[in-house]
This record gives sequence, C-alpha cells and structure tokens, in this order.
Amino acid sequence: MSELLSLEELQKVYIELLADFDSICSAHGLRYDLCGGSMLGAVRHEGFIPWDDDADVSMPRPDYDRLIELALAGELQLPEGREIVCQQAGTFARPYARLVRHDVERVAQYLSDDDCPYIGLDIFTVDGFPSSNVAFKAQTKLLKALRSALLVSLSKPGTSSRSGAVAKAKDVLRPPLQAIGSMHLAALYEKMCRLVPYSKAEYVGIANGMYGTKERWRKDDMLPQQQWKFEGLSLPGYRNADMYLSNLYGSYMDLPPESEREPHCDEARWAGKDTQ
Repeated sequence: MSELLSLEELQKVYIELLADFDSICSAHGLRYDLCGGSMLGAVRHEGFIPWDDDADVSMPRPDYDRLIELALAGELQLPEGREIVCQQAGTFARPYARLVRHDVERVAQYLSDDDCPYIGLDIFTVDGFPSSNVAFKAQTKLLKALRSALLVSLSKPGTSSRSGAVAKAKDVLRPPLQAIGSMHLAALYEKMCRLVPYSKAEYVGIANGMYGTKERWRKDDMLPQQQWKFEGLSLPGYRNADMYLSNLYGSYMDLPPESEREPHCDEARWAGKDTQ
C-alpha cells in the first residue's frame, strides 16, 4: 500500500484537475466558476487556502446539463485517466458530478468503500431558487434533509465526525435508506434542486451545496465573471466575489484561528503504488 499524499502533493493534483476542467469547458463553450473555498482562496490567497485539500467549481444548470450530455456521449475527449462520474451514468451517487483521476485513490474515513474511490474536482450546479422567502426556506430545508439521508446511506457503519450517539443513530437509519438506494436518493435530490427552472428564475444559487439559506443571489448579480489568479492559473470566478463570499463566510478576509486551519476532506494515495 502506498504512502498518503502530502497536502502539497494533493493540492498539485487539484491544480492539474482545474487546468483539465478549464480546457474542457473552453473547448466546448461551457461556463463555470470557482466557488466555495476555491473562490475564497482565489480572492484571499491567489490560490489555495494554505490548509485546504480540495477544489470546487460550479456551473449554471444549462451548462452543467450540456457537460453531462457530452460526457455520456463520450464526446469530451478527456485526458487519459480522467473520468466525469455522475448520478446519470450510475457512477456517482450525488446530485452533482466529479472529475476524477484514476491514479489517485481516496482514503475515506466516514464514507463507504462503495462510494467513489477516487479523488476529484466537485462540479456543483447553479439552479433557480424561489423568489418567495417562505418557499426558499422550505426548499432548502427539504434539500438539507435529502443531503443528510444520502450521506447516511453512503456512510461506514459505526462512524461519525460528531459523536458516538450520532454514529449509533446512523447505524439505525442506514439499512432503510440503503434499501431505497443511494443512486435513487441522489436522483431525487437533483430533482428537488431543479424545482425552479434556471431560465425563468430571478434568484439563483448552488442548491446542491452545503450553505443552505446563504446560497441565494439575484441572477443578474451572480452572472458577471472575471478571471482570477489561482496557483499560476487564470480561472473564471464571480466578479461580485465580495457579495458572494460575505454571504457565505462573513468577514472572509480575516484568517480563522490557527486551531481551525486544518484540512477537512479525505486523504489520498497514488493508486497501484506499493512502498512496502
């Protein structure tokens, strides 16, 4: 079994994935943006948040649907060893896609070995949201419940990042959720993300993200783009980054306490390499 990748090695993997994805989107005229911690890293550090161990992008729903269509038809001409896994192909039980590298294995602490076994770039969707605050809060509450159910269905028995009591509760809930099926839950989750058509929406946001009611903006405010420096690359992101990041993180230019500056995703190792 190979050694775990260092944070520096893992970040280099993600830089290469971002460059691959940028080339794919440029070749097919698809829009995407840096989002979440990657957008924060671009603004505050011109690259990764120093302790961050993943990268995220988002795509407006029409561009995302076109990406999946091209991927399913085998028309993306991906670099060797790359694959876009997604619920539509039955390869990834999530309401979003992931560009993975087959040469980098994920070492999961809490998720099942049956889940995606590779490290990859998460590709979220920007969907329409209701203009009504009441309807918006109801939708985000439903999405949160579906996200929790999906992750429990994919979790390893006896594990939780929170407490032993939560681990036991997950062990009770997991069998009926697995009977429904993780792919079915992911498909339902995605369907609920699409409740408001993007083309008709006044408000949009990353419905399959993790920030709940913080994820809504006027479409006209979210659409403007600009290029941002990211680890030597020039990548697209929101021109109104201050609005976006303030909504998600508050005083985003302030560094968190040192005790909170830790990687938050799974570890990784090179596939097929044995150092023993």
